[in-house]
Amino acid sequence: MTQPSYWVDGRIQERLPKATGVYRFYSDQGALLYVGKTIDFQARIRSHFQTARKEPRHAKLMQGVTRIECQTTADELSALLVESQAVKSEQPLFNRRLRKKRALWTAELLADNEGYFVVKPRKVEQVEQLGYCYGLFANQTQLKNWLRNHAAEHGLCLQRVGLDRGKGRCFGRQIKRCDGACCGEQSAEAYNAALLDLFAQFQLVVWPYHQPLWVREWDDSSHSESKAPQGAAQGWHVFHYWTYLGSFERPMAGLEADFDWDEVVDRDAYRILLSFLRNDRVALHQLDDNGDLVAVNNRFL
Repeated sequence: MTQPSYWVDGRIQERLPKATGVYRFYSDQGALLYVGKTIDFQARIRSHFQTARKEPRHAKLMQGVTRIECQTTADELSALLVESQAVKSEQPLFNRRLRKKRALWTAELLADNEGYFVVKPRKVEQVEQLGYCYGLFANQTQLKNWLRNHAAEHGLCLQRVGLDRGKGRCFGRQIKRCDGACCGEQSAEAYNAALLDLFAQFQLVVWPYHQPLWVREWDDSSHSESKAPQGAAQGWHVFHYWTYLGSFERPMAGLEADFDWDEVVDRDAYRILLSFLRNDRVALHQLDDNGDLVAVNNRFL
């Protein structure tokens, strides 16, 4: 479906719709420069031009924009999912976040022979087995750098967590950045509690369903299912094991058969859906054996 395009001139902001959706910036040669999402095209595009007056890098982007394409979506959830997929598949020049999906790493906590937890980086290969793991990282280095940067805040020994080699009193203990787990001055119970406290906010949520979920965003005003504006992107979104399968006008059976389950978990889809679940902003449904749509409870939290 062709999306409305607007050529950049002095009055472009007045012509843009006040609606939720995804916008794309193009150069005069047709190159895709940037993809973003908004709940108001007019206000968001205006802010781009205002930012360009203050930030040189943003000015470089906006100076190359000659055409803006606006894709209206059913709701904010639709816009976030469309934006995420568009950046991965279309690779705009100025988008740094939401890059192409790749294998991710997570942290698994395993006790050593003295009862102290060691952080073991693990590649996310089976999305249905994410319980008791912490965080989604682009690679092992990102995970280890994050842990090294935050360990001192909790008095954690870098030897115990698995980042540094050696035995006995570590260098961190000498400069009072380690609470003494390395030399037995901090008990395994206290050390493990501190490590769990550090990772608590990053514990991955286990997917509790055996069948895909059909998800639709609540309407803010009435807490009933939102109605998509005419011409908007589809308002039903299907997820399974934290993988986004696509958006559709209506739920349909038989979708699983065509999906490649070797795909890795999508960190952006995980974060987007979890945010809406935690804020009770979506209605959850599944298809029963007869192909009928049945509402289900939020069992994630």
